[in-house]
Amino acid sequence: MTNHFILLNNTAAETRLLESQIRALHQPHTPLHILEAGCGQKWTLSLAGIEYSLTGIDLDEAALSLRMQKYNDLDNAIIGDLTTASFPDNSFDIIYNAFVLEHVRDAQAVLDNFTRWLKPGGLIILKIPDRYSVYGFLARHTPHWCHVGYYRYVKGIRTAGLPGHAPYPVTYDPVLSQTGLKQYCRNNGLLINQGYLKNNYLRKKNLRTWMVRTLARFISLAALGYLHWRHNDLILVIQKPEKRITRQPVGSLQPNLERTGKERHRVHSDADMT
Repeated sequence: MTNHFILLNNTAAETRLLESQIRALHQPHTPLHILEAGCGQKWTLSLAGIEYSLTGIDLDEAALSLRMQKYNDLDNAIIGDLTTASFPDNSFDIIYNAFVLEHVRDAQAVLDNFTRWLKPGGLIILKIPDRYSVYGFLARHTPHWCHVGYYRYVKGIRTAGLPGHAPYPVTYDPVLSQTGLKQYCRNNGLLINQGYLKNNYLRKKNLRTWMVRTLARFISLAALGYLHWRHNDLILVIQKPEKRITRQPVGSLQPNLERTGKERHRVHSDADMT
């Protein structure tokens, strides 16, 4: 299990890394079964040349409808809650979950479902805001209308807050931190193959970015470094071993750990993606 998280500032590099992890799992003439858990409006990875089926599940019917109207790229589209959804055990080779768990009150129950649904040897690709970043701290302690305003007037996303569009109300379960996720994986016999830290809000070189950076550094300093300002997101590639590691007899995370349609198989060629 990795203990070292690598800082990423480039979305293109992040995408290539995640695509390579998925490609490494593919076997010739054997399609990958991928679950996009909380599928949103767009599949962001290019898997040209490999055979796979893509199932998407989302609680937001409007977002799922927009996804199908615009891209129609899901083999199965399901409206459902990740805490109560039911799939057979060992159903998926890949479970991809991006910026969803911070909106779920019992994120650990969702992770338990992912662990059951994932085939031995399969991967969970998890992307979440770090609750112990400045970004995560402010998101946890400010009202939802502030988040909508940030998306609209700082990030420039005019559709923010409209039906089917982010941001959504957040809860930030305590498991959503580097320490919490490492502990969860140890308790459940999972391996963290790769861990990345991502800066998603300080990349553009303009006055707004400078102001946000300055504020983030000030808050981090005032918190005596307890809150991270150089990154706001965690990206983990988690593997379910072929032979499960014995689970430790630990129920839930301790408080002191808080900080630290029809399926169709498709072969996509590079020409298909142009």
